[in-house]
Amino acid sequence: MLIEDAAAWASYLPADFSTRLSLEEVQAVLLAAWVTAAGLLPAATIQDPTQMHWAGATTVELRLSAEGPHDRPQPGLGTRIDLSPLGPSDRSVLSGMAVTITVTPVLEHKERQKRLRRAFVCKAYSFGYVKADEDVLL
Repeated sequence: MLIEDAAAWASYLPADFSTRLSLEEVQAVLLAAWVTAAGLLPAATIQDPTQMHWAGATTVELRLSAEGPHDRPQPGLGTRIDLSPLGPSDRSVLSGMAVTITVTPVLEHKERQKRLRRAFVCKAYSFGYVKADEDVLL
């Protein structure tokens, strides 16, 4: 998901809505992207996706980034996503976070959600959110 103009986006929202995404919204976007890449696209391009032969172990990268014009300082990820449920970070401002997991592309919905939560907590830990817990991601 790319939001190029946060001010334009905010102008379309009711006054009491925030342009900062919640962790729940971020999980929904990541999950939808994962389902699309691992399930919908192969099914749309290959007659029988169950007969696919992978060249190697399949991986999924879950990436979050806050970017802006190259001639300006990069915004912090916390300006775009409400990271407060993860607790404090021992790092300065982060412009991005990512984690790559090795996993089969064929997963039931609940299992994919569980793996996403675990990966998200792992990502949070590695970027300084040492009090992050799966319970805040339910």
